Amino acid sequence: MLHKRRVARLLNLVIAASFLGIFYIFLKKPSTDVDSATKWSQPQVDPTLFRIAQEPVKAIKNFKNNSVKDQIDNDLNSRISFQETNGVESLSAWKLHDIASKANISGREIVNSVDFLNENFPILNDKFGPLEAVQSIIVIQVHNRLAYLKILIDTLRKATGIEKTLIIFSHDLAVPEINEAIKSIDFARVLQIFYPYNTQLFPHVFPGQHPADCPEKIKKDGAREKGCRNWETPDKYGNYRVAKLTQIKHHWWWKMNYVFDRVVVPHKLTDKWVVLLEEDHYVTPDFLHVLEYMSGQKENLCPQCDILCLGIYVKNYKSTILQPDLLGVAPWYSSKYNMGMTIQKKLWDVMKNCSEIFCTWDDYNWDWSMLQISVQCLPTRWRVLYTKAPRVLHIGDCGVHTHRCNSKNGAQIADDYVAKHSKDFFPSTMRVNDVSRRMLKPSKANGGWGDRRDHDLCRRNTFPLQRSTKFDHVLHELYNSTIQTA
Repeated sequence: MLHKRRVARLLNLVIAASFLGIFYIFLKKPSTDVDSATKWSQPQVDPTLFRIAQEPVKAIKNFKNNSVKDQIDNDLNSRISFQETNGVESLSAWKLHDIASKANISGREIVNSVDFLNENFPILNDKFGPLEAVQSIIVIQVHNRLAYLKILIDTLRKATGIEKTLIIFSHDLAVPEINEAIKSIDFARVLQIFYPYNTQLFPHVFPGQHPADCPEKIKKDGAREKGCRNWETPDKYGNYRVAKLTQIKHHWWWKMNYVFDRVVVPHKLTDKWVVLLEEDHYVTPDFLHVLEYMSGQKENLCPQCDILCLGIYVKNYKSTILQPDLLGVAPWYSSKYNMGMTIQKKLWDVMKNCSEIFCTWDDYNWDWSMLQISVQCLPTRWRVLYTKAPRVLHIGDCGVHTHRCNSKNGAQIADDYVAKHSKDFFPSTMRVNDVSRRMLKPSKANGGWGDRRDHDLCRRNTFPLQRSTKFDHVLHELYNSTIQTA
């Protein structure tokens, strides 16, 4: 019986690895501008990519000598070349060369293969010990800005105590160069996870931008006359959904649920603090030292604080006098205390219980949506204990809405800041010198989240480990889409 179970598991691994090979065929090297139009081409594929699918017996025989990591690495490093064209082709029309057997892969099978990847991706650098021994968890949301990500990784490398952490990189895009940068990390435990319903895999079916979806700026009367499929659900400003923007909030919500459900709870890390970063952040060498002090002294410094924040926005680092040993306390406000935001599972449970507000608030920004939970769903608003001299800095001049930029500018400012305060970092004690009770009025919803399909997908992403939910209808078209692989 045990032998049969092992064989069945190995067969599942082989099938998933095959799907993963198909998964990476759909990838293209992204431009540095996230707003650039997606371009697709017909790829020339190295036939060795599918050797595992064509020779299953050999694969099973050799699997005993190879870890899941080896299988995944082989797929990620397969040589796939893309020649861009000016046209955007449907994935289902792709003709992949040098494949012995022809097959159609459904959207559900692709999602299943990504789920399998997430569930079986190995912890890199387990030499630092089991997950149960980590002191804190760092979760980084990644898109396609490799230059920024490399800077963040370099600053993490220089952080004292980083070997005691688990760093989770959450992706909505699969890029070989980004994967290589992450695989080069040798200073901490590392886990990669992938948002399965991403617009790279599904660019032309919801949650991607379906050809029959309404253009963003069309008037509702014009949309009704045009007959586009979501004409009834513009946002509060009359605009229709833009997939690349809604994906940010979808990814954030899925990521958070996945991390707590799949990592924090099973590995008994519920009392650990989870630091939320993004690919264009920069950390100081003492950010973990400060986190340890703030979390260890929280009951003395601010027992009513629900959130720790390691970063604040400074308008001018050169002219502002910052004292690295000072802390502040204030009502949490999304645009002020969303950088280096740090929480525990008990607060996440509160957030998750208010998921309906998050999922239906007409704002494509996760942080402004989170503020509504604090305002609408709780008896008292969250309070935050924050560092007055930031230990997490935002260096991202280049992003969703900004194109004329230089990734080195923000990094240089951050480097100068660290050099200026190097003697003041690692304070032995810290104190609160600023307590504010001023409740800033929440801003109006920014829109971009009026489509009911986005509401239902968000609800579905609340349960990332469940293979089926009552909200799966929103993915019916995706699941039943077909990719022609030969």
